[in-house]
Amino acid sequence: MSDHKIRIAIVEDDTVVRSALATNINSDSRFECRYAMASIEQLLGAPALSDVDVFLLDIQLPGMTGIEGIEFIRQRNTSGQVLMLTNFEDNERIRLSVLGGARGYLLKTTPTHKLLDALQEIHEGGAPMTSHVARIILEYMAQLPKPSKLDDLTEREMDVLQLISDRRQYREIADTLFISLDTVRTHVRNIYAKLNVHKRREAERIYRQGMRR
Repeated sequence: MSDHKIRIAIVEDDTVVRSALATNINSDSRFECRYAMASIEQLLGAPALSDVDVFLLDIQLPGMTGIEGIEFIRQRNTSGQVLMLTNFEDNERIRLSVLGGARGYLLKTTPTHKLLDALQEIHEGGAPMTSHVARIILEYMAQLPKPSKLDDLTEREMDVLQLISDRRQYREIADTLFISLDTVRTHVRNIYAKLNVHKRREAERIYRQGMRR
């Protein structure tokens, strides 16, 4: 970590909570509270967002929400990390925060010392969050479709594989695609290598599975 203090920007519409956060952050020698704003719109009007290391955002804000604000903050600062601090721990808000680019997600009930440690952790590349949030994210990632091996094939290799799956012979494939027989064989070797198969039947199976997705 560099020698300078970790520069924090707070966006929290509750005046009491915002003031308490700023006081606690400034009382720790590791940090400097650069901005303490009541809305994303106010933050975006600040002159030097590119200097902020960590953005501490409430989710439920007047006007633009914290989740919506991540994209606009990224346009002004591509390197700072975003930590969501909220009263909500529901699945949809968590998913939207993470997909939006937040690297951490904590409740406002988090003890002050843990919150301050989380600010340093996220600045150093970590992803502070509760075990409940981590579980939701893992479950969500497990539900995402797995990348298909077909994604590694070029457009021409896909053309060849489609014809292979149509039970065309190499000479027919060459004539259909206006390429030489040797070129067909080269494409087939590359297809088998990328799909990690050794037989036409195995390549056909992967192709048909991919087309059903």
